[in-house]
Amino acid sequence: MVKIVTYNVNGLRPRVAQHGSLRRLLDALDADIICFQETKLSRQDLSADVIMAEGYEAFVSCNRTWKGRGAYSGVATFCRVTTAFSSQEVALPVAAEEGFTGLQDYAKNSEILGDFVLAMPVEEEGLGEITREDLLSVDNEGRCIITDHRHFVLFNIYGPAVEEDDKERVRFKLLFYKILQKRWEHLLALGKRVFVVGDLNIAPASIDKCDAPPGFEKQMFREWLRSMLKEHGGPFFDAFRSKHPERTGAYTCFNQKVGAEEYNYGSRIDHILISGACLHHCYSVEDHSIYYCHVEECEIMNHFKRGNSEKLSKWKGGRSSKLEGSDHIPVYILLKEIPELPVHNIPPSAARYLPEVRGRQSTIVSFLKKGKTYEPQDATNLNLSEDRVDDSCCSDGLENKTIAKEELAASITECSKGGNLPSLICKGTNLDQWINGGSSGVSHNSKKASFSSTKSVPNKKIKRNLSSQPTIKSFFQQPGSKTGNASTSTLVTPVETVHYMNETCVPNDDSLPENMQCTISAAEDQGNTNTSCSLSTDKCNAATLEWQRIQQKMKMTLPCCKGHREPCIPRSVKKGSNIGRLFYVCARAQGPASNPEANCGHFQWAPVKSKEKCL
Repeated sequence: MVKIVTYNVNGLRPRVAQHGSLRRLLDALDADIICFQETKLSRQDLSADVIMAEGYEAFVSCNRTWKGRGAYSGVATFCRVTTAFSSQEVALPVAAEEGFTGLQDYAKNSEILGDFVLAMPVEEEGLGEITREDLLSVDNEGRCIITDHRHFVLFNIYGPAVEEDDKERVRFKLLFYKILQKRWEHLLALGKRVFVVGDLNIAPASIDKCDAPPGFEKQMFREWLRSMLKEHGGPFFDAFRSKHPERTGAYTCFNQKVGAEEYNYGSRIDHILISGACLHHCYSVEDHSIYYCHVEECEIMNHFKRGNSEKLSKWKGGRSSKLEGSDHIPVYILLKEIPELPVHNIPPSAARYLPEVRGRQSTIVSFLKKGKTYEPQDATNLNLSEDRVDDSCCSDGLENKTIAKEELAASITECSKGGNLPSLICKGTNLDQWINGGSSGVSHNSKKASFSSTKSVPNKKIKRNLSSQPTIKSFFQQPGSKTGNASTSTLVTPVETVHYMNETCVPNDDSLPENMQCTISAAEDQGNTNTSCSLSTDKCNAATLEWQRIQQKMKMTLPCCKGHREPCIPRSVKKGSNIGRLFYVCARAQGPASNPEANCGHFQWAPVKSKEKCL
């Protein structure tokens, strides 16, 4: 048996952190070939912890078009093998290629490519002339990896998501799928078997979308995808729908911003399409296809859904709960009677040969080794992406050991200048020991040198590193108190700064916004009452009561929805002529229109004079 899984991970680093390691994530999917989409990794972000896992070989494609954004899109294919050399395993490809136009570095001499580029048309209906720049643009967003497993060619695809009024991106998506179609047709004409897996961002029919509106299937890209399927004269079997033609409510993606998972309100946009003859050499018989002869099962892996009907967190006043997991669910296909391959080695485009992975082991400790010196400009190039800093957390409950990019970069810069920072950094002591020391002191041998009260760091530097966002403390400060004196003032740890085993003043109080929760340092020195600490318990309780009073007052002024007679939630328009304008909607999670417990669809504009911000 050969098992293939496709999974939009919505950021590979958060998924690795969720499972504890890349190996655990891959093992949890229990497949021979695992195709990830939306990895959100740039080439600079590639490192062994997210690409290399024992027993697996990886092939990746990263975004090359920034447009002022962080890393986005990206695909990765992981193959479970016992050896990367002299192997007969089907999971280990004989060739691999980044992109599908043939213009990327590792694609130019690919055996998969053939004469595809030479056969490309110069014009395409609905697109006009297709230039070399157009071809490069569809590959530069890191949306495709092709691996040739001899018995079949596997496309790992992350299709673009566009809005109909964005003409530029609509053309991009049309170009993307038109070129892909040409590539599939080229390979099928050569007698290849083609598998297409991934998040195509297209729900082909009304059965694949909850509460599909009238005319849903008339949309251009839905019509195109259906034209690729066997029942509409195309070459591909939709493996899941072919196995389960009448199943409803089979969705793979949910809008986390409206609580859609609570009522299974989603769409099926993650697909496995297969085409080609079977391996029995009975090409003249229609029933002897790769689907009929070799597909044992194709199913949605619902146990990867974030929560279930019993444990799924409820919609809380319009705030979606931060649940572990992606907003997509994996889909797998099980193939039978797939023979082994001739002995072959791993292709040269494998991740193990990438200079970003092979040339260095990208860990923080490597920057802090004893005897190493770094120039100041290196401190800003620590290869810590938004995903790595914001979403990384330990699986054993050490969520507070998170270091902000800015502070760590500033610390190493000062260290390289010989600045007066904690001696551990300059001496190159292991970073884990520094973190595990908690706020009882930077050094394990010192009980009085807490991070929050380190006198060697000037107050100006502390102010520079702290967030400028006001804290709840500022509303309850005694008149005349000075915040600049570390010995008399209290220090509230802001969001995205260094945390050392903090304890929340009001445990599990969901009524208090995350950026307004105050903390008490657990490392206060028992022998030194002058050590700087966080807000007192009394002040925290007073802040909590005040915030609850404000919330209660707000609820009294909010309109009620017509369906449930419950207070609405405020939101604001993000674009268009009404940008910034406030409106009110039902606070419940979105669900099927037939479910009276779901969102009732209430909408009401706030008075134009209102200047309130949406919470």
